[in-house]
Amino acid sequence: MSSPKGVPQLPSYLTESLIKRSLEHELGRPVTIESFTAGPATAAGDNYLSDVFWIRVLYDGGTSEKRLLAKCMPDVGDRGTVLDILDAFRKEADTFQQVLPAFTQLIHFEGTTEERFGARCYYATTDPVRTIVFEDLKALGFRMCDRTVGGLDYEHCALVMRKIGRFHAASMLYAAQNTENERLLRDRYSYGFYNPRISVEEYRIFQVFQEGLEKFIEVASGWPELESTVLDKLKALQPTFKQRLADCVNTTNPVTKVRVLNHGDLWSNNMMFRYDAAGTVLETMFVDYQLSSYGSPGIDLVYSLYNCPRFDVRRNRLDELIQLYHRSLSEVLKRGNYGSVPTLETIKEEFARHEYFGLACAVGLLPVMLMERNEDVDISFDAFFDKEKVKRLRDIQYNGALYRQSVVPMVQSLASRGYID
Repeated sequence: MSSPKGVPQLPSYLTESLIKRSLEHELGRPVTIESFTAGPATAAGDNYLSDVFWIRVLYDGGTSEKRLLAKCMPDVGDRGTVLDILDAFRKEADTFQQVLPAFTQLIHFEGTTEERFGARCYYATTDPVRTIVFEDLKALGFRMCDRTVGGLDYEHCALVMRKIGRFHAASMLYAAQNTENERLLRDRYSYGFYNPRISVEEYRIFQVFQEGLEKFIEVASGWPELESTVLDKLKALQPTFKQRLADCVNTTNPVTKVRVLNHGDLWSNNMMFRYDAAGTVLETMFVDYQLSSYGSPGIDLVYSLYNCPRFDVRRNRLDELIQLYHRSLSEVLKRGNYGSVPTLETIKEEFARHEYFGLACAVGLLPVMLMERNEDVDISFDAFFDKEKVKRLRDIQYNGALYRQSVVPMVQSLASRGYID
């Protein structure tokens, strides 16, 4: 008879039965659990829509061991509503169980090593709550970067761009295989950040972005380094801000020249890295495919390049990173005999066409991502929908020194190129 040890605050749905079903589904045979230990896998503020737990399980009389990760999405508070709106569980479960393995197989060309885009998925269930069980990437040597140190350096960003390029290329080859694959991507991933079935004014996620813009204007009014004309433009933008954001992330825009499966939420906490003994970064792996969408690669490129790089990397090496992405994309497409490989100019066009999304990231997401850890402040997902809690949160986030250093040149650059007009 097994019993969880070590951490008493485990939820009631993280049970031996769940672990047993997960192992049996992966191994394809009956399993007897000897014992398991488990605990929270992420710190506060590192994961918003889910509760994530590490699990170490001994089975087959204690002769075998697995290290797992359970990602649980309980239907509680505002999280449950948002998960339903985003169709997050179904989308992520399908991605890990069906789509990512197909991508891996598709680009495993002769003479190449296997390319994986996520952890191996053991099991997905809605009983008793929405849960996906994965292999634990930490057991394979992967770890997260610290989101509070100001962003990723160039070496990390370069790895990320190459990985995104290969992921996007795999999705293009997959769609080109047959009409059924293309239809699956188009239908199953028809939206990411914004569900168009809900009006812009009623969409609560956009309201959080709108309030972020308002807070930015309030705080930045005291920053002498930010041009007053930029603040005036941001104030004038407020009535149309949400609609323009919805238009920007519209996956069905007919002017889109390239369509890929976007990860949709590529910030530093949704990437894990593996290092050698000297500390040199070797490999990256993506996690959390809840916001994936089939549309322009500009969505992933803008989101990651506005949210992830360190200040100096974003300022000085943005073009290099886009070129790295394009080179990676092109190499895989050529190996896969894809018909018409997009040019670098086309990729830059798609990036530029989505930079308004970058403004939303700058004023709505970046302050969250760069916030210093503070155990006295509630930074749970539900806190963003609590007026008193979110006011205190934003006072800290928008006054952060790292955030101020990063956001001013971003906003002024966007203004100088007409994105805020």
